[in-house]
Amino acid sequence: MKDISLLNELELKIRELVSSLEREREKGAQSEKAVHESQKLSQIEEKVKNLINLIDQMEQN
Repeated sequence: MKDISLLNELELKIRELVSSLEREREKGAQSEKAVHESQKLSQIEEKVKNLINLIDQMEQN
């Protein structure tokens, strides 16, 4: 299903962004902007997980 592959691609990109932010934090460059972006990414990641769960449920029915 195209939706699943798109969601997987989106999730991969989100994980890459989160990893990048974590590396910046390790360098001690934790700014307010980075925290805000991290929160946004966490929200997006949660929504993607919910979408994947919904698609899985739809496929089971």
